[in-house]
Amino acid sequence: MLPKQEILQKLTGIHSSRKTYYAELAFLIEEMKKKNKQLEVINQLTKIQISASWQEVSSYIAAQLSLLIPFDSFALTLVKGSTLSSYISTLEQPEWRCQTLVKPVKHPPALGLDQLENVMQAAFPAHRFTSVSLRSHLNQVLGFLTLLHHGKQKADAEEVALFRLIAEHVGVAIENIILFQDVCEKVGLEAQLVQSAKMAAIGEMAAGIAHELNSPLTAILGNAQLLMREAASGPLHPLMKDIYQCGVRCKKIIQNLLTFSRQEEYAFECLALNDLIDDVLGLIGYQLAVSGIEIQQKRSSSTLSFHGSRHQIEQVLINLLLNARDALNGREHPQIIIETFLLEEEAAWVGLSIRDNGAGIQPEHLPQIFQPFFTTKESAKGTGLGLSVSLGITESHGGRLFAESERNRYSKFTLLLPFKKPKEDADGEETRAGCG
Repeated sequence: MLPKQEILQKLTGIHSSRKTYYAELAFLIEEMKKKNKQLEVINQLTKIQISASWQEVSSYIAAQLSLLIPFDSFALTLVKGSTLSSYISTLEQPEWRCQTLVKPVKHPPALGLDQLENVMQAAFPAHRFTSVSLRSHLNQVLGFLTLLHHGKQKADAEEVALFRLIAEHVGVAIENIILFQDVCEKVGLEAQLVQSAKMAAIGEMAAGIAHELNSPLTAILGNAQLLMREAASGPLHPLMKDIYQCGVRCKKIIQNLLTFSRQEEYAFECLALNDLIDDVLGLIGYQLAVSGIEIQQKRSSSTLSFHGSRHQIEQVLINLLLNARDALNGREHPQIIIETFLLEEEAAWVGLSIRDNGAGIQPEHLPQIFQPFFTTKESAKGTGLGLSVSLGITESHGGRLFAESERNRYSKFTLLLPFKKPKEDADGEETRAGCG
């Protein structure tokens, strides 16, 4: 009869006692569970939404990685042109919060792990780093994944090997997102061209209508003035005066339409922000009034002059005011506050803010509102191009456009344009001919 130890070896292939056999079996089961968990996480990481923002992508990857590898923060780093953008996610219970670090790089194609960790070390001196590269199917570097460890802690060899394996799968998802964004950018440019063509057609039509209305309106104003003189003290004088004032208001609206439709208005000139607000309210003030919206204005006493295109900046103001009107639909006591100011930081800025007490913007939508085609309006009410076009116009003027909002309380859009001091005439008076 075979000895007990030899029988165990033949049955199990393990040189051990029964007690050791069960211990090793339990260890193998735990290893299988760990491998299954790793496969589950890798499977989840292949399901990243291609329409997600980079902040959302970074937070999602961090949440999944934390199930397998211990770390304090996680960074998704991408290089586009000469700019390095790191999206750094940290767990702030109960969710992951993401901040963005943007740095210029001198030689983007040659950027390696050592250069990346130098950038990280400068931003987070108290941390150690474990980084792996993200590669495309053509083996091109798309970016990097980095684990940030506080103090002396660092990933061990097994965790680094797992991290590299995960990066191979994440690289596929990142490449898909980059391709999707490139396609969206091209589609957005095409849509802006279509929108520009539509605006040109609307401008021509508005100009034609304005010229057609000018002739009968001139006759109305002239005859009203004659009748006012003849009935200077009669009972019809107040009625004739009302007719004349309404005619003057219509003439101003027509003049604003003509200004809005002129192609040559794309030329830059010295403009006063407060004057542009008057012109825009002359165009759409009636629409806001019939919607029951109260307009409050807080205007700066300073001369807020800047160098820009009248037509384009008016288009931005109209977009912002109409968006505020739509946000106030169905609200009690709807109100829009228009404020102008001069902001002096490192440079001087002409500022305009438009605040409404409407429905507000959901926090998850706020980072996306300036993207082409993004809209929360019904399909018949919005194209998703208004804010993206407004941002493009603002940036072409060297300015900034940003938003803040609190759900069910308010939304506030702020436009900043570089301040240009008006020229002065020989007597020291400011002129509207140009900026200094």
